[in-house]
Amino acid sequence: MKRYLSATVALLLCAAAHAETDLKCEPFTPRVRAIKISRMQPARREKTWLEGSPKSVTSVTCDIRGMKTGESEYDGKALRLKTAFTYKEGDEAKTLCENLMSEQKLTSTFSGEARSSLDEFCRRNRKKDFGVALVHDLSPSGAGTQPRGQESFRQPIRQIFRLYNTRGFVTEEFAFDPLLNLETRTVYAYDKANNLTETTVLDFDDRQLSRETLTRDKKTASRTRSVYGESNELRKKTVYEDREDGTLRRETRSSYDAGEQVITRSEIYCNAKGRYEKELLYDGDAPEPGHELTYAYTVDAKGNWTQERRNRTILYNGNRIPDTQAAPEITNRELQYY
Repeated sequence: MKRYLSATVALLLCAAAHAETDLKCEPFTPRVRAIKISRMQPARREKTWLEGSPKSVTSVTCDIRGMKTGESEYDGKALRLKTAFTYKEGDEAKTLCENLMSEQKLTSTFSGEARSSLDEFCRRNRKKDFGVALVHDLSPSGAGTQPRGQESFRQPIRQIFRLYNTRGFVTEEFAFDPLLNLETRTVYAYDKANNLTETTVLDFDDRQLSRETLTRDKKTASRTRSVYGESNELRKKTVYEDREDGTLRRETRSSYDAGEQVITRSEIYCNAKGRYEKELLYDGDAPEPGHELTYAYTVDAKGNWTQERRNRTILYNGNRIPDTQAAPEITNRELQYY
């Protein structure tokens, strides 16, 4: 199971646009086979805010290992994007590489210039332990390219090859576009306890696109996630503080401009179960918050929330003023378990 670690990769969803995707589903207890997340457009009736209709919907299907097998995005009821994920490991992954190299021999002049980046990857790493995730575009824009029921035969829009170390953890990911050219390379680093400590995303020319570090402090029971840009400038930082039982007590988020000056900051306080309860929002490095968000939940029989509702309050000169003009933020989740 260690091989199926969360990994962020560049995903080409159409010829003109890129999006990023995580191959791993959000973790739940018990495991889920499908998640549907609806972000609502609340409607006001007199002084009451009603749930309203969905303004955006994301649906994800997961296998028993917690890896994504499908993902769909809707604007209202209109399907905008749909992707499918398949995974090959061990001999299956090596066979895919062998077939690719055979095809290259038939279609190229054998020169280095004629080989694709993916072909070069296969040649260099044929004796190593690796797997591959294939991403297929099933969105409406490509619906007419295959007969009904034959979507699985489409060529993948992304092939993500993952190298493993001797402990079975992903050390590098190579994301290739539809023309088999390298788009990004992601490098992972771990500590002696196999905790992920750093993730670096590089472009096809090995230039840094972003870097993320994860540090832990046992004395304070805290973890810090820092995100850096192309020039190693700090762009985001999140500090997680845990209780003695391991549940989240407080989360502090900060975002920075290119000069590493604070743009926004928020402090989130959690209840005994580690669920968000109150969030204080600061403008820049202001000493006092300007707004407060309060969280309310509806949970299912498994203890996972099915609706999250956030209400805004204005904080001014020590006074708390409910923002009756601002619609609450309402998110619904439908969970199907294994």
